[in-house]
Amino acid sequence: MELSKQLSPNPTELIDWMNGEGLLELDWDFSDDGDLFSAGLDSMAVMQLVVAVADKYGIELGPDDLTSANLATPRSLAALIAARTS
Repeated sequence: MELSKQLSPNPTELIDWMNGEGLLELDWDFSDDGDLFSAGLDSMAVMQLVVAVADKYGIELGPDDLTSANLATPRSLAALIAARTS
């Protein structure tokens, strides 16, 4: 029996994971409330993020999830993933 997908991340884990996946290049001390759009999150990176989140966490992010509020910071993105995995 296969183990379930990863549990939802905290913001710091999410920053590390996004760097590891090559989604964004964030400094090691990037704030949990740092602006992901200013750090380079664009429409292409959002599409890559949707695929990567599905692979890692086993959840599908739909158009209603992809709001600027949900994607603004590592904290808001982690909260979205947590809400969708619960």
